[in-house]
Formats: sequence, C-alpha cells, structure tokens
Amino acid sequence: MGSYLFRNTYYIHARRNLAKNQFVHGICRAVTSAGSSELIAVSSLCTYDIYRTYINPKANGKQILIVSRTIVFLFGIFMGVLASLLNLAGVSLGWMYLAMGVFIGSAVMPVAFLLLWNKANAKGAMAGAICGMLLGITTWIVVAKVEYGRVTLGSTGKNAPMLAGNLVSILSGGAIHAIISYLSPQNYDWVSTRHITMVDRANIDVPEEEFSEEKLKHARTWIIRWGVAFTILIAIIWPVFALPAKVFSEGYFSFWASIAIIWGTVGSLVIIILPLYESWETIWFILKGIFTNEIFYEKIDDISTRVRLIMKSMPEAERLYYQEKENLKKEEAADNAIQKEPENDKPIQ
Repeated sequence: MGSYLFRNTYYIHARRNLAKNQFVHGICRAVTSAGSSELIAVSSLCTYDIYRTYINPKANGKQILIVSRTIVFLFGIFMGVLASLLNLAGVSLGWMYLAMGVFIGSAVMPVAFLLLWNKANAKGAMAGAICGMLLGITTWIVVAKVEYGRVTLGSTGKNAPMLAGNLVSILSGGAIHAIISYLSPQNYDWVSTRHITMVDRANIDVPEEEFSEEKLKHARTWIIRWGVAFTILIAIIWPVFALPAKVFSEGYFSFWASIAIIWGTVGSLVIIILPLYESWETIWFILKGIFTNEIFYEKIDDISTRVRLIMKSMPEAERLYYQEKENLKKEEAADNAIQKEPENDKPIQ
C-alpha cells in the first residue's frame, strides 16, 4: 500500500512539474518569437525606409547589413529597458496589449487603403493615423473617468474604456483618411512600385507570370475575399453565437473552449507544416550540401560542360588548352625525375 501511494504521489508530482516546464517553455518561445519579429520589423523600417531612402541611397549590401545589425542591437537594448521600466511601474502585459490598439490602431485602415485603394491620399493617411490616435486616447481616458470616477492604471485597463478607445481609434483613423481621399484623391497607379531597386541584384528563379497583372489581380481578389470573410466570422458571427447562452454553463463553456483549441491546433499545424512543404526543395538542397558531396560534383560537372562548350566554339582556345596541359605534364614528369636522381646516386653499402 505504501509503495502504491509513493508511486502515485511521485507520478502526480512529475506530471505537475512537466506541465509547469511546458508552460514556461511555451512562454519563452512566444516571447522569443514576438521579440524577434519586432526586431526585424524595426530594423527593416529604419534600414530601408530611412537610411537607404534619405541618408545613403547608394548603400550596398554590406552597408545595409551593418546598419541593420546595429539597429537590431540598439532596439533590443531599448526593448529590454522599456520592459523593465513598465514592469516596475506595474503595467501588466494584458494592459499593454490592449492599449496598443488605442495607440497604433488608427493606422490599420489607412495602411489597408494605401495598399488596396487607388484614391488613397498620403496626407490623409498621416492625418488619419495621428488624429485617430488622439481621438482614441481622449475617448479612452474620458470613459475611464466617467465610468469609474478616476483615471488610473487599473481604471484605464477595464473592458469599457479599452473597448471604446480601440473602436474610436480604428474607426476614426479610417474615416478621416477616407474623407480626405474622397475630397482630394491621389489616383495612384502603382507603377512606381515596379521600379523598386534591389540592394544587390541576384539571380531569382521566379517565373515571369508571377509578376503579371492577371496574377496580381487574382491574388488581390483572393486576399480581400478571405480577409473580409474571416473578419466577419471572428468579429461578428463568433460573438453573436455566444449571446443566447448569456452566462456559460459548464458544458457550453467546454464546447466553446474545444472549438478554440481545435482552431488554434489546426492553425498551428498549417503555419508549421505548409512552409516546410512549400520550401522542401530548398531544404533538401541544403541538406544534400551539408551531408553529401553530390552538389559539389554537380557544380564540377556543370563547369566542365561549360568549358567544353567554350572550347568547341573556339578551336584555337581548345588547341592552346591541350598544348598547355601537355606542357604541364612534361614539367611534372621532369620534376619527378629530378627528385628521384639523389636516390639513385646513393652509394651501395
């Protein structure tokens, strides 16, 4: 009996430790992934949109790489310091996550308009982003004051102020941009986007049809259709289904949680497996290069084929090549003979 209790207690303790470790590892992976994305995003913006556009338009690949790594290092330090200060101030991750919608949500619709609407105005986009943010912050603070009688970290983190601030920020930013664009349309034709220069031009094995007008229009239609459909599903249909239940029962909550888990699991599998499937040829090519000499021999055969083709097209070059090759053989034979002469001159003991 004592042995059974010991094994059962040990099993439960091990399961708890395993769950804790998995939870901590999950948080670490999430933080690492989010931090990496932020570092790359800020580095790309500063490097290409500021440094290469205004400071050094003729920057080469090496200079771009140095600037990019420097910005990653500096912004990484800034992120660490800011996170430490926010933690000392008692700002939770949930509060910061929701507040980001108030601060930067006003730029969402202007960015979408700039990508999809030819009448979108650049000045209207900037006005929408800035004015929308100010209106969102104002609404956020006013609702917190009216609803809870004070403006504190706790009151501004409540659902009502956060919801009001996010909605006003997002919707007002889009409305301001749309109004200015209607009054003063830019009528952009996207021609300049086809002349974006590369830092170091390389051979890209992408078929020409991938850049055709029909292909791009089809991709645009697909993105709009599925983007709007998923937005309606998540922002309208999904919450509406929860209204009849009011307070969730245990069974209804289990059903709701199961759908969320299935959704997240399927999404995770697609995000992980699909890129591996699409890039399998490149991954296999790299693995062959690491663990075998097949790629090396393929390169040698390719070089030999090119040399033979050049020599056939230039008979004189072929004659000189074989003549030089014969001279090298003679020199090598002479060197070997010279090295053997001292051995033959040794006296017989």
